[in-house]
Amino acid sequence: ALVREPVTGERLQARGLFAPPELASGLAALEQAGDWFFAPEWLEEQRTAVRRRLSERAESSPLDPGVPLGELLPREPWAPAVLKLLHVERRDGKAYAPGAAPKLGDQAAAAAKLEAQVATADLVRVDDRSLAGFLEDRGALKRVGDGFAVSTALYDRGVEALQALSPITLAGFRDAMGISRRTAQLLLERYDADGLTLRVGDERRLRTRR
Repeated sequence: ALVREPVTGERLQARGLFAPPELASGLAALEQAGDWFFAPEWLEEQRTAVRRRLSERAESSPLDPGVPLGELLPREPWAPAVLKLLHVERRDGKAYAPGAAPKLGDQAAAAAKLEAQVATADLVRVDDRSLAGFLEDRGALKRVGDGFAVSTALYDRGVEALQALSPITLAGFRDAMGISRRTAQLLLERYDADGLTLRVGDERRLRTRR
């Protein structure tokens, strides 16, 4: 009767209403997550609310149906413990409804157009970053810079070109690839971010792979 939302056994004991055996008996009828106890009905309400939110997210944003884990529950001390009981799938810092996966939905045509563009041009401006992220996850392109993309084939060709350059300079890489200076620079910055190269002054060197 006293417990609905999360509370610790220590706080309940501090109220002095129950002897330890009585308190233990009462807590056994509650749900528990770590040091927190709460009513089963309260937990089910949280699960229902989360399922509804994930369903709405999947409908409004099929390309990215996940919700950041930190946004599922209020910013309360009990949230990390309760999060584990919500019956959601956790991937890369986001929560998904069980079995949910990104889908193109009505953006299939836009996806096909973007794939065709990166296949025929060295560097393509990307306005829809969610779409670009979806296609990158599927190996169709690589995002570079702030809002641009290149084909996976060009990215891979650049990786091969790096092996023959010593030292690796922007001009040398550009000439080896036969691409614009801007594209070369964005590719090299992506290689830095991916841990393939390390910039030292105006030059780069290949990182040792372990």
